[in-house]
Amino acid sequence: MVQVCEPIGASEAQVQTGASVAAPAVCAVIVHYRCATALAACLDSLAAHAPGVAAIVVENGSGDASASAAVATAERAGAHMVVAPTNRGFGAGCNLGIDVALARWPELQHVLLLNPDTAIEPGCVEALCATAQRHPDAGVVGGRVMSLDGRQVLFENGRLRPWTLSRSHVAAPAAAEFTTTFVTGALMLLAADLLRDGLRFDERYFLYTEDLDLCCAVRARGRTLWIHKAAVVRHAEGGSQRDEQPIVADLRPTQLRHMTRSKVYFARKRLPPLQRAVFFAVALLVKPLLGMFVARSWRFLPIYLGGLREGWRVPLAPQLGQRRNE
Repeated sequence: MVQVCEPIGASEAQVQTGASVAAPAVCAVIVHYRCATALAACLDSLAAHAPGVAAIVVENGSGDASASAAVATAERAGAHMVVAPTNRGFGAGCNLGIDVALARWPELQHVLLLNPDTAIEPGCVEALCATAQRHPDAGVVGGRVMSLDGRQVLFENGRLRPWTLSRSHVAAPAAAEFTTTFVTGALMLLAADLLRDGLRFDERYFLYTEDLDLCCAVRARGRTLWIHKAAVVRHAEGGSQRDEQPIVADLRPTQLRHMTRSKVYFARKRLPPLQRAVFFAVALLVKPLLGMFVARSWRFLPIYLGGLREGWRVPLAPQLGQRRNE
């Protein structure tokens, strides 16, 4: 059973004084998994730089002490808390938060997805919303994701490369605001009308590529994707796999497995026959050889091949308006 906790702090004060507060135009949904310290910094950045934005934290079945720490952190920040009984993946956690946000604020204009290990910079939410307002057909707006020290650009533009599904992060054009074909789920402003119309993450993905799949669903509905480089977050890379050592290139074992599984599923679901055939030829022949050349080892192969096998066995989902129970 999913547990939904009411916020404290400002909401209690409103109840005691009888004050009425306008419903927020934007609600941030943050899926937490074993990173309570980073979550606190993320919520602090929202409070400092986007005080009018509501926040929903989904505790996504961490199963350790960080779960109770995340609940306490969300309560201190006045955020709504949704406690999932098990970890069913990033997309499933986002869907839980989206459902709660739409039920609580039916007139919501946007849902802002943030990774729990990000911190927004001043003006980030304003830039995202301004872009959405200038382009009424925008279904998704993203921004620039920087490293924690601000020295490295982790994401500023994306693309779909259907023949290989690799290198989806690319350099941005000179313009401050531009259309794109892929926006990372680490910083994603979603139009609430699309969500009310049934748009959700496909929960058959567990980690990785679910954001690319969602972008494809948005474009299939005739909506556009935009990026504004003035919308900046800082992001700590590694996620819940920080304790693992890279096994091939900069990929950790858990990342390699889930990324491979997700790309295989995406290819089966989204790619036409010729592109799908080329993708699998590259995945089965080229990438293992390239990986052994880069890693100077075959140790990654069982994990990689396991990911291929798992991705092939995932039941296919509908491509439009997918819901988690379909």
